[in-house]
Amino acid sequence: MSQYSEILQAMISKPVHYLKEVGDQWQTPPALFWGVFAKFGPFVLDLFTDGENNKCANYYTVEDNALVQDWAEDLKGGKAFANPPYSRSSYEDDQAITGMRNIIDKTRIERDKGAKVVYLIKSATSEVWWPEDADHVCFIRGRISFDLPAWFRPANKKQAASSAGFACAIAIFDKEWQGERMGYINREDLLRDGKVLLDIINAAAYHTPTALPIKGTIETRPDDSEQGEQIDIEHMIAQDKHKEAANSKWPSEVQYVVEEAFKANPNKFNDYRQSVLSEIANKLLLEKQRPSKVIAELCTMLERTEPMRATA
Repeated sequence: MSQYSEILQAMISKPVHYLKEVGDQWQTPPALFWGVFAKFGPFVLDLFTDGENNKCANYYTVEDNALVQDWAEDLKGGKAFANPPYSRSSYEDDQAITGMRNIIDKTRIERDKGAKVVYLIKSATSEVWWPEDADHVCFIRGRISFDLPAWFRPANKKQAASSAGFACAIAIFDKEWQGERMGYINREDLLRDGKVLLDIINAAAYHTPTALPIKGTIETRPDDSEQGEQIDIEHMIAQDKHKEAANSKWPSEVQYVVEEAFKANPNKFNDYRQSVLSEIANKLLLEKQRPSKVIAELCTMLERTEPMRATA
């Protein structure tokens, strides 16, 4: 166990805490995370966690030390999320453990290897670590207040989190990014979209059918699992890349995988096949199959069908 990890565990185990001790452990509010997820996700890996505050099913802990891990290999084409620690650079046996300069340097290396990383960071453009070479930076209009960790036990009434917050931005490292280098988004829009996804998650956790605003509905599948077992929502919700399909009854991830299958088989399209494949895609996604696997299965089905004849 690293010295950094030992210090963290000793602090967590204290009977009471002070705000000045929280340091790197301020946490991303759930609605904010899911708002970022809706716009730039889905995410499959949380890079910096204490082992309990992870936002993704897969994550690195303090003991793992994200700075020595192979992000590109672990992501396998997916995206990582991080609200990175801001403490000063620290090292053990000449290996970096913390420090934003070290984190951004590592990110550049992993991006070159194919990793895609989305950061929620302070909008601190004057800092030496500020990622000038990020492929996209989206500045958030409105200050962000972060949450105290679950283990925080206030020593007195004065140890209450401030609501002032600070300016933040979303920085994307993705060498395949094809959009603009800079943009803006309102804090209220992120929180609103995140709240919508949280409502879906809460409904899915109890296997309760729910309507998806704008995009239609996904019927929850019956099973024999315990009541309250959470469905992996990250494979049910994808980035809304297809605004033109706003009136479709299918949610965006279903639309996405079906469109990708037809892109690979452009001469196999007709409305009936699109309807059938949408039904199949919806079922497979609800069974927690990864979108890439669903696309492959749909492509196999289309390859077995006759091409559509051109009409005069």
